[in-house]
Amino acid sequence: MLSINKISVGVLNSRKDFINDCIQSVIRQFYPNEFMELVLINNLDKKYSIGAGYNEIVRKAKFDWVLFLGDDDMIARTYLFNLNAILIHFTEKNPLMDIVAVVTNLTLIDEKKRLGLDVVPTGMWQKKFLLGTPFDEKLDKFVDTDMFSKVNQMPDKYIIRDHTNYGYYYRQHTTNVSKNKFKEKTKIFEEMNKKLKLQEEYAG
Repeated sequence: MLSINKISVGVLNSRKDFINDCIQSVIRQFYPNEFMELVLINNLDKKYSIGAGYNEIVRKAKFDWVLFLGDDDMIARTYLFNLNAILIHFTEKNPLMDIVAVVTNLTLIDEKKRLGLDVVPTGMWQKKFLLGTPFDEKLDKFVDTDMFSKVNQMPDKYIIRDHTNYGYYYRQHTTNVSKNKFKEKTKIFEEMNKKLKLQEEYAG
């Protein structure tokens, strides 16, 4: 029987549009209710930077793993189930590996089309690790890229990547903080991939 990790899904809500779709994608997860929670931080007044908001999510999370979900993004119904499965697989295969994060690929969406990309969203992180290694609260962009870079300097920490999972839906629109476009191979995604290469070597 597959073990089940308890997962907190954290959303920093800085906008009124799209948030309902985001929340509904969490509510509809194919995952036991008692093993998941939604941590919703109201940031409509822009009180928090992205880094500070993520740290607040970590502090409020009840469970050992924290998935960060953009307030304009969505996740597929089996996303948590698949994250848990890949985490259990690697944990059982490598019991001494200190896994601090699990990441996937993503699907870029807008009103007209979808595009699967071999690039990563922020991912699901070990709460204990983030309490000791918090996000940079000065950052409003590249928050996760900065964290990937920190982990790259820690040879005893590992990030696991599921290349088969495109169940994170990154919504493209005119007010994206990262200003990404379908026609661009964006700098933020390129940089995130660079930072992750060393971790994939560790995890292999």
